[in-house]
Amino acid sequence: MVVVAVLVAGMSSTAHADNIRARDRMRILLNQIRRNHDLPCFFVNAELSHTAYLHSKRMAERGQIFHSTDLYRKVQSYSPSTWGENVGMADFLKRVRTLWMRSPGHRANILKARFRRIGIGVVKARGRVWVTTIFYGK
Repeated sequence: MVVVAVLVAGMSSTAHADNIRARDRMRILLNQIRRNHDLPCFFVNAELSHTAYLHSKRMAERGQIFHSTDLYRKVQSYSPSTWGENVGMADFLKRVRTLWMRSPGHRANILKARFRRIGIGVVKARGRVWVTTIFYGK
């Protein structure tokens, strides 16, 4: 019984660590784009990243991409004047970024100067990465 509990705790920690690495990689990829457009880099909001992670997890579990229906509720405690969300799924993070940059609405979110804070949630499932980014600014 004790061995099982230790194994489960170990797997949970590894999964969480992998998520943080993927989140940081996605932040780097998005900030590369922003630097190329002379925009300030995004700062990660860890609490909002957890919210984004839960949304990515729901998408992966359902096997489909969908936007939040209650996005303002997710960001309202930060008193934003502007907010947005990108969701995506692909084989790897660079591909998600590429697809977002080819989509006018997703691209606009990434390049919006007033967006300074971001929550990023990445889930690896079904042979894909499922990504949610929640942006906000004041």
